[in-house]
Amino acid sequence: MAGQRSEFGYYPRPLDITVGPVSIATRDGLDDMVKNVNEDEWREGKWIYSPFREVSHLGGGLNTRPYPARVFSLPKTHDITHATAPDLDPVNFHVWSLSFFKGMRFTITEAGFLDSTPVEPDVLVDFVLLGGSLEKSIELAEAFWLDNLAMPERARIWVAAVHALFLSQNPQHLQFERFLYLYTALDACFALAKSLNPPARNLSHGQRIAWMCDWLGVPVPPWADPAAAGGVEVAAMRNPMIHEGLYMGEPLGFALHGVGGGPNLTLEMSGLVSRLLVALLGARNNRYITSSTGTRQRQGLDLG
Repeated sequence: MAGQRSEFGYYPRPLDITVGPVSIATRDGLDDMVKNVNEDEWREGKWIYSPFREVSHLGGGLNTRPYPARVFSLPKTHDITHATAPDLDPVNFHVWSLSFFKGMRFTITEAGFLDSTPVEPDVLVDFVLLGGSLEKSIELAEAFWLDNLAMPERARIWVAAVHALFLSQNPQHLQFERFLYLYTALDACFALAKSLNPPARNLSHGQRIAWMCDWLGVPVPPWADPAAAGGVEVAAMRNPMIHEGLYMGEPLGFALHGVGGGPNLTLEMSGLVSRLLVALLGARNNRYITSSTGTRQRQGLDLG
């Protein structure tokens, strides 16, 4: 019988669980690995950042450059086994799904972190799992994978949306950078929704988010509503940014959205992406996907 196993990390807590063909086990030495990460000089608050780049010389010795290496590694804290997987693709998909539902980046690759990553859970999303929802999330990921075996690009698109959402959360990003990553995540969600449920006609950028929300049962935010006065705000911001290099009418980085009041647009976009990802994976009957995106309050997510 086929089967695949991989190490992954970084997760600072014990996790030992089996759901269907998927088993997750804590590796030996977790306490020491967590201690080392907590004491790392590149940790600040709940985040850890890429160290400075070091370059080896042919004659020996190292030189430290005045800029980060960007791509870096963290300890592999857990093992994941899929009893029936023919290769590592479904294992990797489960690790990405687990990342999303735990709210911190996990990876099976040697150096799978870019620029920065949280070292505590529940940082990258606005929900906290309730009850037996972790087990249910593994069931959902397995069902999604099996349902879409004939179209593996669907799983890749879901992962791409999660990755763009995660990249947007870097505390060092400027607002236009966060907006760009989040709009990319929304575009990825639309690509997956379009693949799963092709619309009757071509949709403009100003129509896509509302169509997707209506299909999935997620409330349409005012900034994505085609019926709103002045049109769809988020599309009106996206077009000049992509085509003309202008954000809020100025070159990138010289102006901010929301100055003097109004919604926290990137906060709401992040919340919407999370709700769409939950619904696209197959969990549409829960209160979380209809909850407000305009608050920093954490929402409970019950997948049962």
